[in-house]
Amino acid sequence: MKYQLVIQFDDGADDLIEQIDALEAVLADVLDGIAEVEGHEVGTGTANLILDTDNPKKAWSKAEASVESATEEGGLTLNAVAYRDYDDEDDYTVLWPSDFDGEFDIS
Repeated sequence: MKYQLVIQFDDGADDLIEQIDALEAVLADVLDGIAEVEGHEVGTGTANLILDTDNPKKAWSKAEASVESATEEGGLTLNAVAYRDYDDEDDYTVLWPSDFDGEFDIS
């Protein structure tokens, strides 16, 4: 896979890890053949769900409804969705929100 797609949430949910684990399972089914769920990382103030894909825009398009459902039903707060070429360590392109202002960071 050529790209890393990161779905970033605020880490304020009470049962964050359980919700992220459940979303990973859903996305593994929804994105079968389009992306692979690599796992997640919880950092300072954020939780990042990481996917590997050759087509980040298509993967996000397929994943978006499942992510929205997880935010509405589970209390997750979506911060941003961004991707990078594995050759560019820190150069992320933000897919969501379209009006994202600032620099995307996964730390």
